[in-house]
Amino acid sequence: MKSRIKNRLLLVTAICSLLAGTSCQYEEIVDIPYPESRIYLPIAVSGSISTDGIYTIDEGASTSWVSPTPGQPLKYTVERDNNAFIIPLGVYRSGTGKTIEGTANVSLALNPDTVQQLIASGTLTETELLPSEYVQQIPQGVQIQDGKNDAPFNIVIDLDFLRADAPKKYALGITISDTEHRVNEALNTGIILIDTRITVPQAAFSSQLEGSSFDTFVFTNSSLYWDFFSGDNAFAWDFGDGSTISHEINPTHHYTVAGDYEVTLTVTGVTGETVSVTNTVSVKNN
Repeated sequence: MKSRIKNRLLLVTAICSLLAGTSCQYEEIVDIPYPESRIYLPIAVSGSISTDGIYTIDEGASTSWVSPTPGQPLKYTVERDNNAFIIPLGVYRSGTGKTIEGTANVSLALNPDTVQQLIASGTLTETELLPSEYVQQIPQGVQIQDGKNDAPFNIVIDLDFLRADAPKKYALGITISDTEHRVNEALNTGIILIDTRITVPQAAFSSQLEGSSFDTFVFTNSSLYWDFFSGDNAFAWDFGDGSTISHEINPTHHYTVAGDYEVTLTVTGVTGETVSVTNTVSVKNN
């Protein structure tokens, strides 16, 4: 046995000597201790991605971000048939490897007290506490699966209630807890602020002649808070000449006869409500 060990050492020495200008060093490999895993809410007041710690929902669909690529750029979705205003959220846990082994059962609850404190302190201005009876759904708990860092959940609010009180602002608070896993106490409560003006569509557009044309107009849609979710045609263009209604966002239209035409754009909002605006374009003889 001793001779085998000696032979192995000689072999290692020989290999090291062949590597000119290098030296052979041996270091013990040890386990690195990772910080303890903690459960947290990423929209929490003390650690939100928002600068003021409030998860604010105040941007509705606008034509400025529309692209041919499907996507969901908003902080909410709407299911009109279910009268549901849906806010997708999630709970997370920090850590890797053994620190995220096992499931974590996280409880959720509404927290009106924190909202009232923020209103009283002036942090939330011109804002009211969202009445709990209009929260259609908030899960009592969510489960982070073994080996996973997050678990999604939805808060669902009565869409008709939000529309009826537009343009008020409402806030609700949620707090997470877990009896078996440590929760980051600085990141256990989130405040969601909803500006209900996003439930009311606004119709607006401008027009200009295409290039050097005298009878073809390009229409630029600048409407706000239109229905991005239902799959219906959110826009309806009546060009005033008896032609087919267009549902394009920014259409181009050719007129065959000179004259003044009233062009009407009708916009559908997330509740199904419609609003219209009319502008006049003049087509001249060549």
